[in-house]
Amino acid sequence: MIMDFIFTLFNKLIDIISGMADFFYNLLPDSPFLIIENSSYGDLLANINYFIPIYEFVAIMETWLVAIAIWYIYSIFARWIKAIE
Repeated sequence: MIMDFIFTLFNKLIDIISGMADFFYNLLPDSPFLIIENSSYGDLLANINYFIPIYEFVAIMETWLVAIAIWYIYSIFARWIKAIE
């Protein structure tokens, strides 16, 4: 009986969280890259991407930016607690 209540409560919590995530996801705008994919340049970009891996460059740049942002956040937090000068 108690386990049924806990499972029901847990399922309701998951439903609420998924509803909130869905709401915030729907607030995001549509992708601006759909215009490029639907244009005549889509095939040209696919052929260029065969020789120059643009998507991999973007992924590496995103990873680098996240690493730098984490470093700056850590640095600000460490200065705030006076761990570093």
